[in-house]
Amino acid sequence: MSVWLNWILLLVFAVHLAAFAVLGLRRRQLYYLALVVTFGLLTASFALRLWGGGPVLAERALYEWLRYGAWAAAVTSVSWTVLRARRRIQAGRQNCS
Repeated sequence: MSVWLNWILLLVFAVHLAAFAVLGLRRRQLYYLALVVTFGLLTASFALRLWGGGPVLAERALYEWLRYGAWAAAVTSVSWTVLRARRRIQAGRQNCS
């Protein structure tokens, strides 16, 4: 991956991290925790990638392990989003009845 693309992704992930952290603090909802963890891990991963890759664990660079953690947090976040959407849809149906 080219250096300029790494910089763009780092910026995008850092902006998302800041935005979801502010939303989470303002709304005081646990839902935002998975988003903050996801974008925090992605921001750290791309920062390490840009500044030397960091240490190696089990024959993989640390930035790769951070990305794997971000995948797990993203799965949690998507699952919570689906559950929230289903609850809203069900609540909407009950209000219409």
